[in-house]
Amino acid sequence: MTQPIDHELVEKTKAGDHDAYKELVSRYQGHVYGLAYSLVSNWADAQDIAQETFIRAYTNIDQLNEPSRFPAWLRRVTFSVAMNWLKAYKPKLFEQLDGKVDFDNLDIPDFSPGPPEVVAKRDLAEAVLKAVESLPRKYRVPLTMFHLDGLSYKKVADFLDIPLGTAKSLIHRAKEKLKPALSAYAISVEGPEVQEVFNEHKLPEEFVRKVLENIADLDWQHSGECTFCGSVAACMKFLKEDVKYEFIMGVSGSAFKLLWYPQWCSSNNTLLVLGTEPIQRTFRALGYQYQFMPKTDEINGKDKFRQMIMDSIQNGRPVIVEGIVGPPECGVVTGYDENGNVVFGRSYFHKSEDYYQKSEWYKECHCMILIVEKQDLSAKSQILRDSLQWAVNLARTSEWSRHDGAKYACGLVAYKSWAEALKKDEDFPEGNLEVLTSRCNVSTSVTLSGLRDARSSAVKFLQSMVDVETKAMSGIQAAIKVYQEEVSILSDALEIAPLCFASEEKRLQIADPKLRRNIAKLIIEAKIKDEKAVEHLEQALKAIKD
Repeated sequence: MTQPIDHELVEKTKAGDHDAYKELVSRYQGHVYGLAYSLVSNWADAQDIAQETFIRAYTNIDQLNEPSRFPAWLRRVTFSVAMNWLKAYKPKLFEQLDGKVDFDNLDIPDFSPGPPEVVAKRDLAEAVLKAVESLPRKYRVPLTMFHLDGLSYKKVADFLDIPLGTAKSLIHRAKEKLKPALSAYAISVEGPEVQEVFNEHKLPEEFVRKVLENIADLDWQHSGECTFCGSVAACMKFLKEDVKYEFIMGVSGSAFKLLWYPQWCSSNNTLLVLGTEPIQRTFRALGYQYQFMPKTDEINGKDKFRQMIMDSIQNGRPVIVEGIVGPPECGVVTGYDENGNVVFGRSYFHKSEDYYQKSEWYKECHCMILIVEKQDLSAKSQILRDSLQWAVNLARTSEWSRHDGAKYACGLVAYKSWAEALKKDEDFPEGNLEVLTSRCNVSTSVTLSGLRDARSSAVKFLQSMVDVETKAMSGIQAAIKVYQEEVSILSDALEIAPLCFASEEKRLQIADPKLRRNIAKLIIEAKIKDEKAVEHLEQALKAIKD
């Protein structure tokens, strides 16, 4: 079968075809890795640079106006990433380049590398590495490319944008220069020893997969954002689906729910307390099949999870997990290493711009959700009906039992339970910063912020669906107006309620009975608005059915 040429793969990548970019990475990973090593003289750093190069290239591929020039463009990206690395980590060596690099002619000023990279303890391997590192870069660049992944003369020439004869000549001269250094070990430049050393430093099989799982970091873009809905939104964005966070909030029910657990639990308002129904509803509305996997025993369960995560990532789909980093909330696994014993991912509780890396991850994992194949998308009218009915059910249900038997106040009843909890003075010991910080976290940072985000999302979701069913329009418009009023009340409450990350002085104020009763009063006002909005949703549902 004829292999697609570069510019075809570039065009497909621009159109969102992940497999096309995977092919480009496979095609050029040896070139980039070899060039990076030739510049920084360190195998591990060269791998990091190569990975960053492909991430940067993927992110900026729309800027490549001439797809046929992909190799030359990629070469420039590699060089830029490598130079940034040298500037950050080896500034003295970077200064020796003095900005004078004729990269088109491979005329790169040389500087002495540090101690040779010893990746194998054998003297023979060390001799090969020393010999290769001793070469001027003009020869080291094509030689390392030639040996990494067994690249042909033509591939080396094409990537470096030099004539085929020049590539052959440079590689031949490089081998001639290696002979004196290797003669003491009776090593032939043409023998297997040189190639074997390069083989030890080939990119791992997982390299392409890590690059392809480039997904935006998860952060608190919304005050009190639902981690399940945010994780799903991040995955949909990666899969090139035009889906907004508020849509996921609406169809999952998170925009309309409220839960309150009487023991001041930090997960008291978490969506997945409702079990798998929100997951079912979400993926049905998105038009995707999914697989929910609860955690089982430590040994067999881990092996099963590990294999399923690797399979999913190899198929170009990130995995939603509950736990691993931070409290048991949702995040996204985006890659793996060491045959799945180490996972890479994004989490609301990991603030680095890079992926987290986690070994022994199964201990902290509660469940995972695999995004499987696309399926027929439900009609918008059906999505609206399902979402409105689910919203009403969540509001009118007074108690919800979790899978382990724990009972939560639900819906309109939860407002009252929450307000009553704030009035229990014995639960707010004056001067006890640890306890009071916990109360601020549960009542304000989790529940109050989460509720305002939820009802704000309800407004945006309903606004996006208001024209779907003409008969339901007036009821939905009325509900939107009342939810907006509820959001305003909740914003007023957030103005006076201290958050868990406020100053110590602010957090200690939650012990003040007068302050808590003012917050409780606003919560009851919000409940009244919520009940009115639900009545309008019921009217909209009735109009659809009539």
